[in-house]
Amino acid sequence: MTRTRQRTYRSTGVGRVVVALLMAMAACVATVSSAAADARPGFSAQAREAGLSGAETRALQAEVDANLAEWGGKQVSANKIELTGGDLTLALPGEKYARDLGARGGALAAGSCPSTYVCAYKGENFTGTQLNFFTCGTLNRITWNTTGSWRNAQKSTLYAKFYSEDKVLRWTSPGGYSEDASADWRWVWYLSPC
Repeated sequence: MTRTRQRTYRSTGVGRVVVALLMAMAACVATVSSAAADARPGFSAQAREAGLSGAETRALQAEVDANLAEWGGKQVSANKIELTGGDLTLALPGEKYARDLGARGGALAAGSCPSTYVCAYKGENFTGTQLNFFTCGTLNRITWNTTGSWRNAQKSTLYAKFYSEDKVLRWTSPGGYSEDASADWRWVWYLSPC
């Protein structure tokens, strides 16, 4: 009988340690999950201020997450990702043109391209997701297989360069300001602003 009690006591002691460890691990996971959930509260507020519903906000974040996986970079507002040498801005659900919800002092006009940048748009007529590039000599991957558009808002001596899959220069734009409202992205794999 003594042995049985000792085994029960040992099992109970080990069980308590295991339970304590499991609870500690669960608390750590909950803390990490809570931190991850709280990582974007400002972005959710931006989306709400723009009039997006909860479902639209979640759909926008899912689209941002998919673009982060595709392009890399860092999310800097509810619909904008900072990339090496530029940025990507998503159009909001139900909107035709991209506009940065995090822009201070007012965003650029819909479909416009900032001065000194080359901008690529997923859709024709400067609509949809917008990529803005400014670093010369950098081959920026274009993953779209659509008919889109582009603008070169640099000075007249700077030319956007369009490269094929094998990174061979295939076409050079006129100097800034120039644009194409209906550009075939299917053959373009890389774009360099100059």
